[in-house]
Amino acid sequence: MRIKDKKRFVIACSGLVILLILIIVVVIIGFGHKNNTNGSADNQKNLPSSAAQTPTSNKSESATNSPSKSTETTMDITTTDSLTMLVNKNHPIPESYVPADLITVDLPSTRDTQLRTVAAAGLTKLFDAASEAGLELYCCSGYRSYETQSELYDWNVSTYGVEGADLVSAQPGKSEHQLGLAMDVTSASVDFDLLESFGTTAEGQFIKDNAYKYGFIVRYPQGKTDITGYAYEPWHLRYLGVDVATDIYNSGKTMEEYFGTN
Repeated sequence: MRIKDKKRFVIACSGLVILLILIIVVVIIGFGHKNNTNGSADNQKNLPSSAAQTPTSNKSESATNSPSKSTETTMDITTTDSLTMLVNKNHPIPESYVPADLITVDLPSTRDTQLRTVAAAGLTKLFDAASEAGLELYCCSGYRSYETQSELYDWNVSTYGVEGADLVSAQPGKSEHQLGLAMDVTSASVDFDLLESFGTTAEGQFIKDNAYKYGFIVRYPQGKTDITGYAYEPWHLRYLGVDVATDIYNSGKTMEEYFGTN
């Protein structure tokens, strides 16, 4: 081979070698980049869903925790601790039920008596409002245990007979008093007794017209015996919370009518 041709051959071979090296480098770089990309995707895939979807989770949590206009507990008429549980002759309370948050009511009373904390707070506001109006109310009977209600019912049966007792006294396990959300109130104008005539007194009228503002209703109104099962009791107050009590007061319905059950 001539020297001139030999130089051309060497230059050509060198060019091919350089081209080959460039191709190999490009392939290696491309392969490495692909691996890095796949590794990143795999790491994201293996993250816990709570970490991989933080924005979505936060949005969901915010929606869950945001207060609603009417919560389930507000309208729950079947759970014993609910403020709106319906208790009557067809909806009893377990014999063993005792409210966990009972407190002794620190108000004028004919005897020591208890209520659940939230009901006691509402009753205190009601009594304060009556006092500002120049009226004095007294607590007569709040929480009663199953056993106490049993004794009271038996006394009424012995006094009025079963039929008469069932109009004025709940059978054990069927009294709102066991919920710790009911209070019988009275006044000096009826000699601190529980009488229908209490409804015609200034105190009774105040209760009728204002109790709902503090979360209470007159549970057994006049002319509703066929619905409630009990005679008119202007002294018997039931705590439901201000919103529900106000709705019931404005509707003119009993609890049974309001909740559509008996």
